[in-house]
Amino acid sequence: MKGTVVASADAFFLHIERMGAAQHVGGVVVLEPTDQRPTLDEVRTLVASDFARLPRMHQRLAPPTRWRRPRWVEAEHVDLDWHVVEHRSPAGYTGLLRLIGDLAEQPMPRDRPLWRIVLVRDVGPDGADALVVLVHHAIADGIGTVLQAMSLFEPRISIAVPTGPRPRRPARAAAIAAGLAQLATDGTAKPLPGGSLRRDFATADVQFDVVRRIAATRGVRVTDLLIALLADGVHAVSPRLPQAMRFSVTTMVRTPDTAAEGNATAAVIVEVPVDGRPFDELVAEVATRTARLRRPTRALASRFVMATGLRVVPEPFAEWFARTVYGPRFLHAVVSNMPGPTVPMTFAHVPHRSAYPILPLVPGTPLAVGALSWSGVLGIGLATDPELIDGTALAAHVQRTLRELSTGSGPGPLEGQEEAGA
Repeated sequence: MKGTVVASADAFFLHIERMGAAQHVGGVVVLEPTDQRPTLDEVRTLVASDFARLPRMHQRLAPPTRWRRPRWVEAEHVDLDWHVVEHRSPAGYTGLLRLIGDLAEQPMPRDRPLWRIVLVRDVGPDGADALVVLVHHAIADGIGTVLQAMSLFEPRISIAVPTGPRPRRPARAAAIAAGLAQLATDGTAKPLPGGSLRRDFATADVQFDVVRRIAATRGVRVTDLLIALLADGVHAVSPRLPQAMRFSVTTMVRTPDTAAEGNATAAVIVEVPVDGRPFDELVAEVATRTARLRRPTRALASRFVMATGLRVVPEPFAEWFARTVYGPRFLHAVVSNMPGPTVPMTFAHVPHRSAYPILPLVPGTPLAVGALSWSGVLGIGLATDPELIDGTALAAHVQRTLRELSTGSGPGPLEGQEEAGA
């Protein structure tokens, strides 16, 4: 059969989706209000001229066999009437968030290219629109999707994507061996209450220089601060969850010549206390525990398993492995902190206001959080299982804590829910 075999690290997410949890990555960009709102036909023309020409966007999956991975083959036709649609929000920004949750619940049909774009009207006052871009995780990881989506925006720029560790071959082999031993002894996660396949989405944001200052004042990294914010918020709004949660933290293993297509990340598991301790104590503890992220052994071993180990085993074993390790037995939540463009950008000549990543939930877990710095703002997108976490309350708690930390007053008690990120 002609076509390109799906890489093992990408096929991993096709196996995961068979558990019933759709695996889309993407983002939502809220546009400024304007009298020159693009029509749906104009958006389809813009998508057709660049985005739809990217390699995987005009390909579909050929049916797999039991013992072989599927292949990417050319689609007979890319139906932009299906891939690019318009939706009018009857409830403003809240309606946009509900639509994203609904889209996140729906697997994409395998007989079409695995992507969708939705132009959502009336998400804010004065006629503000939003653009939702969703791509299957088998096509790209989070930062890869950002790179692909940039083809829809002006000006055309490159993003400085951090690269992963690249030790020389002998040192790399030793690091992988050490990392595999570490992964094997990392333990398992505390049991979670029963969840659902429903999805909610919420947002929070903060000026990037503010969040960097908050982190620097405490001698930690932005990712450490983000994890602490989530752990503090989960304790406040979801008391049913364990008092120690295992966060899978995405790390970059890209090289300068890595294409946008494909998954070029690794993950390191960090167990974090979720017990209501004082926030500064929590941040310091998180930073201590995430020190392993700055050592390459676990990341290299994780990447080796995904890109090399799964490539040489039979597909039934690869599927069993994916469904065994990527679930609540080993982790509770996913966190990914990604770089984005540093300058303001426009879509169809309309300036962007804010942007938030969309990540899929690991089957059986309640939380996946992406953070994206774009034009001086860190946008945080929170995907949740509403059976276990009230995403709106968690986003509001994160937003409020960031505001308190930025003014030096420190995080206070939870006071009720508010919409974040509008």
